[in-house]
Amino acid sequence: MYSKILVAVDGSENNKPAVRKAIRISKDTGAKLTAAYVEAIGYNLAPNVATVRDPLKNADEVFSFMRSEADAAGVEVDYKVMVGHPGEALTDLASDFDLVVCGTLGRSGLKKAVMGSVSEMISRYASCDVLIVRK
Repeated sequence: MYSKILVAVDGSENNKPAVRKAIRISKDTGAKLTAAYVEAIGYNLAPNVATVRDPLKNADEVFSFMRSEADAAGVEVDYKVMVGHPGEALTDLASDFDLVVCGTLGRSGLKKAVMGSVSEMISRYASCDVLIVRK
């Protein structure tokens, strides 16, 4: 059914169910799994530590849960790090995949208005199937 799966990874607690689901689907179908993290430099409403850190160092922390879960399941994962707007970058990347798996952060109000919902953007504009996993 699926041969290439992309999972959007952000390191949050809300993202863990999506990571687990993507790993399970990959294991069940034999699909190649890629985890993508987008460092949103310049898109945050308030500066924080992540905005001034090296994106690769931050990605190492973000991918730690993914690595441990994938290793435990015996699933091989390719890792991709990008810088930019997460919704736009992941939607563009989705054209190379059969399925995108992502979680929800539950943003609302001003943050959602300014940044938009990443999962909403992916589900509207990705050219492949999108699975949004709720916490």
